[in-house]
Amino acid sequence: MELERQSVAVLQQFGRTYRAYAGAFEQRMGLPLPRWRILHALHHQEGAIGQKALADLVVMDPGALTRQLKAMQELGWVERTTSERDNRVTHVTLSPAGREVVARAMPLRAAFLEDVLSEVSPTTMRELSRGLARLEAGIAHAQARAAEQADAA
Repeated sequence: MELERQSVAVLQQFGRTYRAYAGAFEQRMGLPLPRWRILHALHHQEGAIGQKALADLVVMDPGALTRQLKAMQELGWVERTTSERDNRVTHVTLSPAGREVVARAMPLRAAFLEDVLSEVSPTTMRELSRGLARLEAGIAHAQARAAEQADAA
């Protein structure tokens, strides 16, 4: 029972830490973390990327990605076009205005990360990375089990 209580406390701390990070990121950068993840991914793409592939790349629900992209398109940061070969496919590219946003944000992001990580040793980062990888594997395992149970029902 103690291990379960401690495990739940750690998972709750993980959630609080992520929310604190996302809030601090938005305050410092002036844009929400999900939008930054999209901009950053598009910045590293050569040419257009399909919206489904982008959702996979940024590990975001396709519906949530669509909402973000629509808002970013209204801001002029991204361009979305329908494939000429398959009108079910939407391609996304970073617009010139979006490239400017990324260029202005990169130094701010570097400074923010430096501040966030200033008290974290390289050893702690390696251990944290290993622990988070194990947690992700456990989450994937739990999802697979839930899917199997749903299929069996």
